[in-house]
Amino acid sequence: MKTFLVSLLLLVTMSPLAAEDAPKVEETVVVTATRSERGVSELPVSTTVVTEKELRAAPSVFVDDVLRTIPGVHMPLSGSASSLTSGQRISMRGLGGTRALVLVDGLPIHDPYQGTIQWQKVPFDSLRQVEVVRGGNASLFGNFALGGTINMISRSIDTSAVQADASYGSHDTQRESITVDQIVNPRLGLRVSHHRFDSGGYIRVPFPGAVDVDGWQDTEITSARADFQHSERARSTLKSSFARIDVSEGTRIGKVERDIFDVSLASYRGAGTNGLISGALFFQEQSEDATATSVTAARDSEFRSQVSDIPAGAKGGSLEWSLQRSGSISFVSLGVDVRQLDADEARTSFNRNGAVTQVADLTGSQRFAGLFAQASWRPISRLEILASARYDTYKNFNGSQTVAGSPATLYPASTSKQLDPRVSFRFAMAGNVALRGSAYRAFKAPTLRELYRTTATGNSILIGNPFLEPETLVGAEVGVEWGGPRANVQVNVYRSEIDGLLARANVPGQPSNVFQNLNLGTSRSQGVELIGDVRVSRRWSVNAGYTYADATVVSDPNPALVGKLLPEVVPHIGSLSVRYRGDGGTTLDVRGRVLSRSYGEAGNVVAAPAHRVLDLSAAQPVRDWLDVYGLVENVFNEEYFSVLSSTAFRTGQPRTITAGVRVHVGTKK
Repeated sequence: MKTFLVSLLLLVTMSPLAAEDAPKVEETVVVTATRSERGVSELPVSTTVVTEKELRAAPSVFVDDVLRTIPGVHMPLSGSASSLTSGQRISMRGLGGTRALVLVDGLPIHDPYQGTIQWQKVPFDSLRQVEVVRGGNASLFGNFALGGTINMISRSIDTSAVQADASYGSHDTQRESITVDQIVNPRLGLRVSHHRFDSGGYIRVPFPGAVDVDGWQDTEITSARADFQHSERARSTLKSSFARIDVSEGTRIGKVERDIFDVSLASYRGAGTNGLISGALFFQEQSEDATATSVTAARDSEFRSQVSDIPAGAKGGSLEWSLQRSGSISFVSLGVDVRQLDADEARTSFNRNGAVTQVADLTGSQRFAGLFAQASWRPISRLEILASARYDTYKNFNGSQTVAGSPATLYPASTSKQLDPRVSFRFAMAGNVALRGSAYRAFKAPTLRELYRTTATGNSILIGNPFLEPETLVGAEVGVEWGGPRANVQVNVYRSEIDGLLARANVPGQPSNVFQNLNLGTSRSQGVELIGDVRVSRRWSVNAGYTYADATVVSDPNPALVGKLLPEVVPHIGSLSVRYRGDGGTTLDVRGRVLSRSYGEAGNVVAAPAHRVLDLSAAQPVRDWLDVYGLVENVFNEEYFSVLSSTAFRTGQPRTITAGVRVHVGTKK
């Protein structure tokens, strides 16, 4: 594959410009880096934007597969199309676990109970762009934003249109979607849409036995949106969606069924000459039914070990005032947001003979509130200093666990406070070169699951800990960026350290297989990111990236873990994308990624081997209103697997070929 990629890169880079106009890298407006609209080319923060055209042409099924090729982003080796909902984690800059914040239109979408992400409920064609901001961003967004922030920006309603998509592929994979936009009058636009993804799946372990079946998935999302223009300076957006995500564990019994209902209201109003007041309210309610199993080492038999019913929810809001002004202080903003999470898990445990061994119920709530401010100072025209700070307070309360036949355990409420500053600068040098740098502090609160849930996995028991404190990160970075009419290149060097790292330790006085999460660990992550985007010609472009992440445990209650690599952090990741855009609408995307050896568990006992994956996609208009397209994921059918423990493995997605048609009536192309 390496020879193929090198040959392809040489081919496109040698393509002549002929008489074409010199290609230019278009300016893109982003909101995540500062919670306000700014051009990406002048930000003092390292940011990557995936545009709507790139999303539509990507050889991927869900958004997480696009993100895994962006430098600095670390994700599980298995994508959301083939993993359980509890396994969809994301981190940035080598921090491991779920230590990056994911938003949709500025609102967090993390699971209220487990903190994971359900990428399936955010379809490609609902998005205008995806913004990836690197580095600790708790000074603006609070919890989870340790390694960076990812914001998925949805499309507004610009014209009356109908879009439909249908495809079929390997492993009995089917996708259907329809979106109807209607401009009711100059002030009101409406949208309804329905998306479905159904896959027969594939065997998910490298050495299957009698218990293993194809790991299927069935996902449906129905959503509605209303955009209302109150006046020239005021607008509102109301959105709601219902998602049903059913995923097989890859065995005859194990599966997860999840229903998620979301509704949000966002409003924007001009204030004075250059001011803006924005506010949002959101509500989420979900339920999860999960059946977990225990499988013998030979994978010849399994039994139902636990059944869980987990209703959970989130609600909250935000309010922000910002002002663009002349003078050395060119921008200021002030805001507040609040969020409450609630969960209730009822679970029943069974032994190998099917007898009930425990019936338990746990409850828990968290409430977050944050006040933030930022200002941009330009002492000279070539230098910008962007400073922000946020004061957070959060409370854990209503924690309890009841085991049938025993008195209820009521956990005491606890409160934590956090001050997180960030200072960034950008200095424009000669020759379109800019120097950037940042220093920051950020935090991640323990999830309700980590606080209150006791889990039995195989022969190990993990006890919840209601006294956990937040993990705290201190980090810094420097970078240099060169931007020209045909290319943009970034080089970033970063270093960060997490104190209070959650680590598992044996419980004194208990058997050796009983563990508990404790704030006793320290990890360090340092590395380099190389990002290059080149417009070779008007039709051809190349994007290349490389991430080096040295992420290790510095201290831990278990001395054997010190010096080990953090789980699910791949030390070396290289990516190369080649894109062709024809005048008639023809598109071709070739995307390759190379990953070095990594580990899926803290002990680094068995490695997930290095591997290379190549994906292709192409689309061709056949009418003004009709496109045909095809995707080939994992072209060379590379065999790779991830390690979840020293005895549990999951295979990566095999070669998958998909063909489809896309109808667009009334859309702007």
